[in-house]
Amino acid sequence: MSKNHLPCTTLFVLLSISAVCGADEFHYNNILIGDRASGMGGAYTAVSDDPGGMYYNPAGIAYSTGKNLSASVNAYSVSNRTYKSAVGGQDWKRTSSTLLPNYFGIIQPVGKLKLGFSYAVPDSNQEDQDQLFTYSGSTETTVINFNNKNDTNLFGPSAALQLNDSFSIGATLYVHKRSTEAILNASNLYGAGSAAADLGNLASWANSYIETDEWGLKPILGVMWSPIEKVSLGVTVSKTIILTSDILKQETSTANNPARIYESYNYKREYPYQIAAGVACFPNSSLLLTGELSYYSSFDYTWVNGTEKRNAVLNGALGTEYFLNKNWAVRSGLFTDFSNTPSITEGYVNQREHIDMFGGSLTVSHFTKNTSLSCGGSYKFGSGKTQLFKDSVSIQNVDASNWTLFVSSSYSY
Repeated sequence: MSKNHLPCTTLFVLLSISAVCGADEFHYNNILIGDRASGMGGAYTAVSDDPGGMYYNPAGIAYSTGKNLSASVNAYSVSNRTYKSAVGGQDWKRTSSTLLPNYFGIIQPVGKLKLGFSYAVPDSNQEDQDQLFTYSGSTETTVINFNNKNDTNLFGPSAALQLNDSFSIGATLYVHKRSTEAILNASNLYGAGSAAADLGNLASWANSYIETDEWGLKPILGVMWSPIEKVSLGVTVSKTIILTSDILKQETSTANNPARIYESYNYKREYPYQIAAGVACFPNSSLLLTGELSYYSSFDYTWVNGTEKRNAVLNGALGTEYFLNKNWAVRSGLFTDFSNTPSITEGYVNQREHIDMFGGSLTVSHFTKNTSLSCGGSYKFGSGKTQLFKDSVSIQNVDASNWTLFVSSSYSY
C-alpha cells in the first residue's frame, strides 16, 4: 500500500479533528474588513477616521467628520485548497464560499466624544464537497461527502476622545460570537462503476459531526498621534477572551463496530494578543501612503485532540489612496497572511498545515457631497505542506488561494 493510498477510516480520523473544526484558524487575515481599509490591504491603523476605524483603531474615529457617518461592506469570498496527490495519487480539492455583509458601522458625536457601534465578520466560510476517488489498478473507491459551515461575528460599541490637535485615544468592546457545524461522511467501496454503489461491497465507513458555539469579548485599545504635519502614527492592542464554549462531537464508523462515540467539551480556546502599529503620510491633498505591522503572540491552542503550540506571527501591509479628482479615487494595497503553525518537518506525525500567503487589493470609489460607493476586490495565494493522515509520516504539498469581491457604501451628514 502506497503512502497516498491509505484506508478511508485513516483519512477520516484526521479530517474529523482538523478540517472539521470550522474556520481557518492558522491565519489571521481571512477577510479584509471595512470600506477604505479593504482597498488598502488592511493598512489602516494610522488612518481609521471612518467607521472602519472602530475595528482597526478606535482612536481614529475622533477625527471623523459630520454629525453621523455610516458605512456597509458586502463581500463575496471564495477560498480554495488543493492537496497534491493526496488520495490514491489524486488531488483532493476543497472549495468554500460565502456571501455576506461583513461590516457595518455608525458614528455619532456626543460633546467632545465620538461614539459608535459596528458589526464585523472577520471569518466565514461554507463548504459542500462531494468527491469520488478511484485507484489505478484497483477495484477500490473512496467517497467523501463534507459539509462545513463557520461564522465569526463581532459587534459592539466604540468611543474616542481627541485630547488635543495631535493626539487621541479610543476603545472598542466587541462581543465575540463564533459558531461552526461540520459533517463528514467517508467510505471505501470495492468494485467499480455501478457496483461501487452496492452497499454489499462496503469495505469501511465513517461519519463525524462537530458543532461549536462560543461567546466572548474582544476589547481593542488604540491611540493616534500626529508628531508632525501630514504624518500620523497609530497603535492598538487587542485580545479575544472566551467566556463560554460548548463543543459537541459525534463519531460513528465500522472501526467502532459500529458504536457511536458521543462527547461534549467546554474548552475555552486561547487567542493571541495582537499589537498593531502603523504610519500614514499625506504628501499632498490627493495622495495617502500608509503601512503597518501586526504582531500576534504565541499561545497554546487546546482543542478536542489536545494542546498544540501556535507560533508568534508578524504580518505586514502597505496601502495607498489617490484621488483622481474630487469625485473619483483609487485605492490599492499589499499584505501578508502568514501561518501560525510550525513548519512541517520530515519524520514527524500529525503536524498541522503550514501555508504562508501573500495578497493584494484594489478598489475604485466614487464620491458625491454626502455619499461614496466603492467596488473592488482582493486576491491572496500561497503554497505549503500538510499531513492529512493521522499517525503517518507522509507529507502532502498544498496550494491555497482566496479571492474576494466587495461593494461598499457610506453616508455622512
